[in-house]
Amino acid sequence: MMKKILFFFAIIQAAFGCEAIWHNGPTQLLKDIFAIMDISGVENLETASQQANFRWNRPKNLERWDVYSLLDQKQRKALSKKIKGSALSKEKMPLKKYYDVVVVLGSETSRAKSRNRFFKHLCNRGISFGKIYLLGSTRDLKIGSIYDVEMAEVLEAKGIMPTEMAMINEIWEQVLNTDALKKIPVERIQTGQRPDGTRASTEDTLEEMVKNSKDVDGKSFLFISNNPYIGFQDAVAKKILKSYKIEIETVGEGIRNENDLDQPLEEERVENVLDSIAKCLTNTSRL
Repeated sequence: MMKKILFFFAIIQAAFGCEAIWHNGPTQLLKDIFAIMDISGVENLETASQQANFRWNRPKNLERWDVYSLLDQKQRKALSKKIKGSALSKEKMPLKKYYDVVVVLGSETSRAKSRNRFFKHLCNRGISFGKIYLLGSTRDLKIGSIYDVEMAEVLEAKGIMPTEMAMINEIWEQVLNTDALKKIPVERIQTGQRPDGTRASTEDTLEEMVKNSKDVDGKSFLFISNNPYIGFQDAVAKKILKSYKIEIETVGEGIRNENDLDQPLEEERVENVLDSIAKCLTNTSRL
């Protein structure tokens, strides 16, 4: 009986990754979201990906902290309730107690704090790691979110260039640089701009990590993200690392007001969730 319970728990946990959207076919969650948006063609991965990318991709030159609208009020209310009752808003915990490598994925300042806070939570729960990767980029915080701009002022007051990587280092040093963690090797991977001048993406930073890594075959990797991005970043990690024999899990905090289904999403806008679903489908189709 205990084995059956653990097996069931493992299945539920696994479904919190990219499998929350597509698992040998569309999940009921994806079907419901497409139905709310009155979109057909969800049964085929390629078609579902095309539909989602055409309708939900974030407009070019906009970031996740920028405000834009793709929905009417009825759609927004229905989607918000559906998302908050789903795996897309829940905390996801690791399945094991030890991983060869933990990777804290880069992001803007408020999400970076969430990811580092979750890392600390894992350490307090007794989960341990052989090596730590901190991923970031040269993105200028001064043209980022309001939280980025606030952090840029802190860094500049210290004479530090306000980049995403500098922000990640600052948060790490203030919150997580404990005596126990000082014993674990930490590698910082900074990724520059793309050739067109745009900031580095999750895919870019993971590719940079692979270029700088040695002896990754057969290792267990734990990626730390936060919802609603866990599924999307899980799919990206599996795509980038698929040529290696690597065991991959992606975990992180849930959306903060997930338990109140009648309140609109606050931590993340519905458009960000839809954009992440589209990217999850795209990267899943390339696995």
